[in-house]
Amino acid sequence: MSPHIATLTAATPEGRAAIEEVALCSYRGDIDAVPARWARVRAVDGVPVAYALVDPNRRMDFPRGHLRFAFLNDIATRTDRRGEGHFRALMDDTIAALRAEGVALLLTHGRCSLYRRFGFDVFTYHSGVFATPELIARRLGLVAPTEALSRVQVDEHRALQPDLLLVRDVQARDWDEARAALQAAGVLARAQGKARILFEHPAAPSYGSLYPRYTSLETPFATFARACGAQVCVQGADPEGGAVPDADWILVLDAAALLRQVLPLLTSSSVPDGNLCLETGAGTVTLTVTGGRASASAGRSSRAEYAVWPSAALARLVTGYQSAGALAAQHDVALSGRAQAVLEALFPRCWRLSRNESWVYQA
Repeated sequence: MSPHIATLTAATPEGRAAIEEVALCSYRGDIDAVPARWARVRAVDGVPVAYALVDPNRRMDFPRGHLRFAFLNDIATRTDRRGEGHFRALMDDTIAALRAEGVALLLTHGRCSLYRRFGFDVFTYHSGVFATPELIARRLGLVAPTEALSRVQVDEHRALQPDLLLVRDVQARDWDEARAALQAAGVLARAQGKARILFEHPAAPSYGSLYPRYTSLETPFATFARACGAQVCVQGADPEGGAVPDADWILVLDAAALLRQVLPLLTSSSVPDGNLCLETGAGTVTLTVTGGRASASAGRSSRAEYAVWPSAALARLVTGYQSAGALAAQHDVALSGRAQAVLEALFPRCWRLSRNESWVYQA
């Protein structure tokens, strides 16, 4: 006899209790951080075995507006029911529910390369400016005006490395403000007995708010800090490479829906005309550009150039992580010069940043 499968949510007392039961046998996520109907639990023959917590209403910045995406806060299987396929089944069920809601992108954060099996890929970089209070004192002095303290936002998470002052955002539009921000961080580090300072700059997103984009990482603060001897470090998120174990992951849920939603948010006046059909793991979509106006439709057009394009490559292209030419070469996709020009004009390179946990937290 086939097992009885049920999906419950925290919108009911029964569903919330089922999630709590799984959490006691696995990992305790914050159920209240997501809408109740998106706190989902899989039950097999009445036994809760796995839960997922999803925020379906995040926003990602683009040149002319914001794109809705979903964020997978947590997904866990109770330790005594692992290896039975419940993680995959719950993930598939959650993805189907998000597609039905019209959500085209799903993001998550973590160290688990298991996400790659579902088609997720990394798409962010880590950017940090490293200094010490001694360096700042030697180059600039540690006399900061009181108002300069408001230019640095300090993170005080309990799991931070004990000798580190973490500045998660810097407000500095010019050289004078950059100088004041450096001095203020030096004063705070000295007062708190911190030997090192890490400025997450430009700021990585604080989940629950807008996911930003940056056209450049060369800001007045980064330039001034480098001139003062600080180390500016930029790394690609590569959880399988060992050096950077954590990453932000992204998955396209519906290729046609994604392009239909994102194209109005792009600046497309200089895009050459062209027709391109992309076959992806998230569906086949035809992209048409006429007179600088771009549109997308599901399915294949006989008049369009055709290319098999992995869903992970589409996610990286749309978010600006890599250029169309680089992605085509990486995935061995034959792409004409015109098609490449269309994609690179529509989706220019930009920077999306996430927190490098190996820089920040205790091992």
